[in-house]
Amino acid sequence: MHRKTVSAIASILLFTSCYTFANPTKQYQLEQVVTLIRHGIRPQTNTEALNEATGKAWPVWSVPDGHLTARGYAGMLNQAQYQMSIWQQQGLPLLSNQPCSLQQNQLFIWAAPDERTQKTAQAFAEGINPHCRFNVNVSQYKQDPLFDAVKMQSTTPSFEAIQQQFKAKIISQDKIQTRYKTINQAFKQAVCTSDHCQFLDEPWELKLTHKGQPKLSGPANEGANIGETIRLQYSENFSLDQIAFGHVRDVSDVKSLMQLHQAKYIYLNEIMPYAQMGGSILYQQILNALSTPQTNDPLSRPLVIFVGHDTNISQIKTLLGFHWQLPQYLADDIPPGGSLTFSKYKELKTQQYFVKIDFSARTLDQWRQLTPLSSKAPLAQNTLRYAYCKSTSVGTLCPLEQFLHDAQQKIIPTTINQPLFQ
Repeated sequence: MHRKTVSAIASILLFTSCYTFANPTKQYQLEQVVTLIRHGIRPQTNTEALNEATGKAWPVWSVPDGHLTARGYAGMLNQAQYQMSIWQQQGLPLLSNQPCSLQQNQLFIWAAPDERTQKTAQAFAEGINPHCRFNVNVSQYKQDPLFDAVKMQSTTPSFEAIQQQFKAKIISQDKIQTRYKTINQAFKQAVCTSDHCQFLDEPWELKLTHKGQPKLSGPANEGANIGETIRLQYSENFSLDQIAFGHVRDVSDVKSLMQLHQAKYIYLNEIMPYAQMGGSILYQQILNALSTPQTNDPLSRPLVIFVGHDTNISQIKTLLGFHWQLPQYLADDIPPGGSLTFSKYKELKTQQYFVKIDFSARTLDQWRQLTPLSSKAPLAQNTLRYAYCKSTSVGTLCPLEQFLHDAQQKIIPTTINQPLFQ
């Protein structure tokens, strides 16, 4: 990625953005933000596998498989500028006019080890303050238990429970084949040669790999990767004759071709025992950050940023029981740059703490056009509301103590002993 190109794009976004939001409320003070962000736009992670599965040669991107693109970097930089403006106007205590060394102590950024997650974290750090080179922290190990917990432990003891819930979701092979018959046919017409894509006709099954990890087989296996690749092509502003080999005319076509990608969430990531195995370690750190008093612990800083993958967000959303519907996407979709954010507020009158939990993301067209985010072109957003939460001048707030108590019940012990934040 050429840094000059990225900086030029980001400068245009910054220059054309105009942040005007409501004045900070006198009732609530925003004291901390803890956010889990998906990386920005990337190509498919394995072009050879896509070519082999479909019998077609998929378009070449400007960066290697799985790496963050220049558009992805610029979009995340602009997103940081936009979100920081909102948070600061709501009172988040960041020392934006102080030396960079003091500002560094006000935030903590931890990224998954992949290139695209590290580069996304760097883009976000640059968007917070382009004059400071904030530290982006990454595990010294090849795999990080915060983001790779399923890969790092066997789920064999829990597989029977996971399998039972999977079977309850699909009901029967006949019913699920009927449910996805139309999209399977659309896939065959759009991206498959006549003698490929046999996976679309295979049974929907959940198997245990030799490493003890559940894996979907059947249409949602490669179908999820293909749907995601089509979405990424559209977001990267590929010409329409390249996207799904010319079978996409607009956003609605992209949305339709994402159904098998959505199915991977529904029939695996949203199964509670699986989500607990994969998400408990990361979720615990989010809860620790929200409950940690002001100490030397980096999780106690006003701004805590985790940068990972859609899988991580889908597991945490399952533990939260959070569902959303953003414009231009299927239900519960997690686009590039999607942010699951926990905002901790103090009610000034009572001195009690509350948390607002929301998911936000650029729309497909905002990515395709690289629209500068502003009050007139905001991130799409949905907010979680439990029965005990209340509507306020800053949105839906949930009593922090009750949320932490209830959330802790969803976390399970893991077999991973690797140290965190090293």
